[in-house]
Amino acid sequence: MTFRFASTLAGLALAALCASQTSAQVGLQRESWTVQKADGAADTVPGMVWYPTAASSEAHRFGPFQVQAALGAPPTPGRHPLVLFSHGNGGTEIGHAWLAETLVSAGYLVVAIRHPGSNYQDMSAKGRPIYFTERPRHLTKVLDQLLASERWAPLIDATRIAAVGTSAGGHTVLALAGARPDPTRPARHCSVQGRGLDDDVTMCLQGGFTKAQPAPAPQEPGQPVDRRDPRIRAVVADSPLEMGLAAESLAGISVPLLVQYGALDDNLVPRIHAEALCAALPKATCYRDERAGHHAIFQTGTGRLGPPGLDPAADPDGFDRAAWQAAAGPRITAFLNAALR
Repeated sequence: MTFRFASTLAGLALAALCASQTSAQVGLQRESWTVQKADGAADTVPGMVWYPTAASSEAHRFGPFQVQAALGAPPTPGRHPLVLFSHGNGGTEIGHAWLAETLVSAGYLVVAIRHPGSNYQDMSAKGRPIYFTERPRHLTKVLDQLLASERWAPLIDATRIAAVGTSAGGHTVLALAGARPDPTRPARHCSVQGRGLDDDVTMCLQGGFTKAQPAPAPQEPGQPVDRRDPRIRAVVADSPLEMGLAAESLAGISVPLLVQYGALDDNLVPRIHAEALCAALPKATCYRDERAGHHAIFQTGTGRLGPPGLDPAADPDGFDRAAWQAAAGPRITAFLNAALR
């Protein structure tokens, strides 16, 4: 493992230790929100809300995922810092329950949504420009409704809101932090003029592009879209998709940023994505694990969930995902505690 700003991370680890001394139980509630689309139609956005409670947590299964929570329990009164969570391509709102449970135990309220058009049931946005522009808008519109909700607004400290995302979710939360989505950049990257079809094969494949069927190169320069949400005060981008953001806009990220990634990530090649992001943002805290692949943050114990190369349950040989998560939970919690204090 290698670290940037080792002294900062050491301080954050101490903060996490202090936070762990007062653990909360974990409540869990299904929710859904209605989000208007650009064409005037509406999407129903399902999700989960994890929150502190005094009720005892129990083991429950949601499909292949096991969670430890008190379903529908009364929340602990008071205002809690909020974390919005964005899953990766083809993902689900429950696929990172372990991290939500960790954050709630430290006093956070966590909301994870299922992004329309890029989840395990619906991939209709695949290869389309809206994939890059609409994902961050989903979170902003859900946040609007959370802060207006009779149920949830009284539990949220609106001055302490963060966003955590993995893979395409990393792109999503970076856009909320001020980087501007540019839907033409991935198309150029995966066209015959770009380097993606040789050097970033899986990223292009997930957009539907191969050497036999490359992306059509845009004829006009991209018009980056502003999706910044000033209510977001800190961001954690795990194994992030950087290619969908206008490179020159990365400097617009001014909130505290933690980037974490695995050196063995073959879904989003680090030197093209996470490492390019860290190079562009020298003030970011960047954490690289030499043993990890792309899906280290995904829930353990699910069994196989996809084909080789795209299975979120698969890891590089010898990698211990549970041990990685046992260290990553306090690291993320400590970063957020420091950023939102």
